[in-house]
Amino acid sequence: MPEPRAAAAAAVARGNLYVVGGIGPNGLATRALRLDLGTLHWSFVPGPVQREHLAAAALGGKVYAIAGRTVATGNLDTFEVYSPAKRAWTTLPRVPETRGGTGAAAVGKTIVSVGGEARETIRTVYAYNVKKRRWSRLPDLPTPRHGLGVVAYRGRVYALAGGPQPGLFVSAANEYLRIG
Repeated sequence: MPEPRAAAAAAVARGNLYVVGGIGPNGLATRALRLDLGTLHWSFVPGPVQREHLAAAALGGKVYAIAGRTVATGNLDTFEVYSPAKRAWTTLPRVPETRGGTGAAAVGKTIVSVGGEARETIRTVYAYNVKKRRWSRLPDLPTPRHGLGVVAYRGRVYALAGGPQPGLFVSAANEYLRIG
C-alpha cells in the first residue's frame, strides 16, 4: 500500500480494491486508496467523511462506507456511497443507530450493517435497500459482537468472530442471517 492504515474498511468494485477511512500516518485518513486488481497499481481517490472502525461494502459498482467512529465524536451513523465514475462521495440516509467496530456486506439490492460497539456490544442488524433508499431492521445477532468479519454468500450474511464485550475480547461465533 502507498501508505499505512489501521481501522480502515475495504471493498472490491469493478475490478478495484478500495481502502476507505481508518487512521493513517497523520491521523484520520483524508483520502481513500484504490488498487487496480488488473495492473496492481495503487492510486489515491477522495475519501469519505473521516472516521475509523467503519465498515465498507460494494454493490452495483459503487462503494459504501457505513458508520464508524472518531475519538472526538464517538460512534457515528454516517452512511455514504462512492461513485468511481464521478470520483465523489454522496451522503445517504443515516444508519438507524450509531455504531463503531461494525461490519457490513452486500447481498441482492441490500447493504447489511451488522453489530458493533457502543457502551456495550451491539446485536442489532439493519438492511439498506439501495433502490428504495430506506433502512429496515433485521433479526438481531444471536451473539452481539464488535470487530467482526461480515461476508455475504448465496443470500446469507455471515457474521464471524468478533468481540462479545467491549475492549479486547474474542469469540469463535459463526452465525448467519438469510436475506430476502
